Amino acid sequence: MHLAALFGGESKALSLSSITTLTINYSSYQIGILSSVLVHPGFLIALHHPSSSHTGLITSIYYLGTWLSYIFLSQPASDYLGRRFAALAGTFVACIGAALQAGATGSGAYAMMMVGRIISGAGLAVVSTAVPLYQSEIAPARKRGKYVVMNHIGMVTGLAIAFWVGYGLSFWDSPHGKHIGWRFSISLQYIPAVIFMIGLPFLPETPRWLVEKSRVVEAQSKLRYLRAGAYSEAEIDAELAEIRDNVEVHQASGEIWASLFIQRHLFDRLWRAALLQFMAQMCGATAMKYYLPTLFTKLGLGHRLSLMASGIESTLKIGCTLVEMVAIDRFGRRITLIVGCAIMSFAMLVSHSIYDT
Repeated sequence: MHLAALFGGESKALSLSSITTLTINYSSYQIGILSSVLVHPGFLIALHHPSSSHTGLITSIYYLGTWLSYIFLSQPASDYLGRRFAALAGTFVACIGAALQAGATGSGAYAMMMVGRIISGAGLAVVSTAVPLYQSEIAPARKRGKYVVMNHIGMVTGLAIAFWVGYGLSFWDSPHGKHIGWRFSISLQYIPAVIFMIGLPFLPETPRWLVEKSRVVEAQSKLRYLRAGAYSEAEIDAELAEIRDNVEVHQASGEIWASLFIQRHLFDRLWRAALLQFMAQMCGATAMKYYLPTLFTKLGLGHRLSLMASGIESTLKIGCTLVEMVAIDRFGRRITLIVGCAIMSFAMLVSHSIYDT
């Protein structure tokens, strides 16, 4: 069957979104691989057997870098450089941070690890801002939820790969393997990162960003390329007109940060979105990812079996995310969010009861 027919004539936008999805998984690889690194014997020796407070700081300092980047770097980079080159710049910065982490050694190993985590967090915050923007802005409005969920598919795929890499490296138990195994696992993220950086310049920029930069003719050309075979010329012109109207309204509202707090309808959206994101993080799912092998070990599983169980859990999540990709546009955002929260709450209660016993 022809690809355009299979996906409703939207194969170009889908393929571009798939490329960013498959290569963006290195950002979540940072989260997943650290969980196995923290229990790797070579890491413990290199960092002079860090205490639980030290490993906790290594974990959390990453989010200081992302927080600062989200506030001061992500939005200006995406607006000034464009979605593609902002993602490229963020990837390059994250690679510098990964190099510091993988090279941590000697008396300054702990400091190198900390600085590397901050730099990686700053770079990946730019990437995690630019990529969903790119995917949403090239997607047709009626399919936008599915396309943005594809970003999450890349994230859970990266987590699963990271856990399986940690499990695989647990068999490299020679003295040399124990010495460099954890460094090798961190360095593997360069494979998708380099592919991502090489491919980004060849992708078309989003029509919305081109309109924001007054490059309307080029925006029309890119939109026609993305919608070819799925939409008529009249529909493409109507979508471009809608993009131009939205950009004009946005630019007329003045400074974005001020308008978010001054204009009531924007502030209502802001506090709801911020609260949703805050509660999503407070559920503890991300923290559990970092310490999943540690938690399984506390439950009595061996080191290698704990890594395998973590890999199985993350692999199953890929399937659940594929279900989410189909459901989010069919049943709506609120229904899927409510159902997901209910299932997660039940799972958390079961996990807590098992741990208590």
